[in-house]
Amino acid sequence: MSENLEQVCGQCRYFQTVDAQSGNCHRYPPTYAGDASPRETHHWRYPLVSARNWCGEFLARAA
Repeated sequence: MSENLEQVCGQCRYFQTVDAQSGNCHRYPPTYAGDASPRETHHWRYPLVSARNWCGEFLARAA
């Protein structure tokens, strides 16, 4: 199976860059990440994904 390099997370409308190689996926609302760390004040997280990952819900960024 050949991978379409243009339909990766880093090119998706739902991707928000965190650093050069990763970002958060904002396709769905954040999920509860737990309260195990007493230093954490914000316990809801968007999934952290690699900019080179892909999924079946890709939507191209608006031009």
